[in-house]
Amino acid sequence: MIRRAFLLIAPALLGSLLFASDEPKPAEKKILLTFDTLPAMKPMGYWTPREISNMILRSLERSNIKAAGFVVAEKVEDDPTTFIVLEDWATRGHILGNQTFGNVDLNELSAEDFLHHAEDGQKPIWAAAKRFNFNFRYFRFPQLHEGNTAGKKKDVRNALRDGGYQIVPVTVKTSDYRFNRAFIEKQKAQGSTDELKSAYLKHVGEMLDHAEKQSTAVFEHQITQILWLHAGIATAFFLDDLINMLRERGYQFVSLPDALKDPAFKTAETYVGPLGLSFLDRVAATRNLPYDQNYGEIKDPEIEKLVGEE
Repeated sequence: MIRRAFLLIAPALLGSLLFASDEPKPAEKKILLTFDTLPAMKPMGYWTPREISNMILRSLERSNIKAAGFVVAEKVEDDPTTFIVLEDWATRGHILGNQTFGNVDLNELSAEDFLHHAEDGQKPIWAAAKRFNFNFRYFRFPQLHEGNTAGKKKDVRNALRDGGYQIVPVTVKTSDYRFNRAFIEKQKAQGSTDELKSAYLKHVGEMLDHAEKQSTAVFEHQITQILWLHAGIATAFFLDDLINMLRERGYQFVSLPDALKDPAFKTAETYVGPLGLSFLDRVAATRNLPYDQNYGEIKDPEIEKLVGEE
C-alpha cells in the first residue's frame, strides 16, 4: 500500500529520478604536474636549488599533489650538495625520472651518443631509488625531441624499452621557464611581480585551451593531461596560484602511474622530424590532422614585453 500510494502521488518525481539515474556523469578532467631540469633551472637569482625545489614541494604538499620531476644528472655532478633535492622529492613520495646526463638534444646526437647520456643520467636517480625504494625508470626527452630520423627514433625507443623505461610524454607544453629572468629582475628592482604572475597564468591557461581543444579533435574526449613545467624560480613562486587555476578549470590531480594508465597513451605515433611536439600533436601529425608546430611558445605581445629576451 505504501509503495502504491507513493506511485500515485509522485509519478512525475519518480520518473525524473529514474531519468536522472540514466544520465551520464560529466567526464572527469585529470592532470599530472611534471617538472623538468631538477635539481633546479638557471637563472636562480638569490636562491639555491634546494630553496627553489622546496618552494615547489611545499606547494604540492599543501594541495596533496603527487608530481614527477625529471633530473639532469650533470647538475648534480657539478654540485653534489644538490643530491639532497632528489632525496627531498623521494621522501615526499614524488617520482623522479631521467632527463639524460646533460639535458642533450637527440636531434644533435647519434642514437648511440644519446643513449650514453641516458645511461649516465640514471646514476644519481638510481642512488636515490636504492635508498628510498622507488621505480626510477621513467624518461623525458629533453626539448621533447624524440628523433629527427626514423632510424634514430626507433633505436632510442627500443633501447629505452629494453632497459625497462617508460617514456613520459607531454600534452600541455608551456614556456614557463621564460618567466624566470623577468621574475629575478623584478625582485632585484624590488618591484611587484603581480603583473608577471597574471601573464604567467594567462599563458598557461592559453596552453591548456589548446591542449583541451586538440584532445577533443584527436581523441574525441578529454584525455589525462600532462603539464610540462620546469623547476624554475617563477614556477616555484606562482605554483599555488597555478594549482588554484587548474582546480577552477575542473581538474583533478593524478600521479604519474595513474596518468599513464590512460589508454590514449598507448596510441601509436610515428612523427619523425625536428620539432618538439606535444603527444597530442604527434598523434595529430600521425593521423594527418592539423597541429601547431609553434604551440607552447609565448605568442602574446603583451607577455613578450614583460618577459623580454632570455
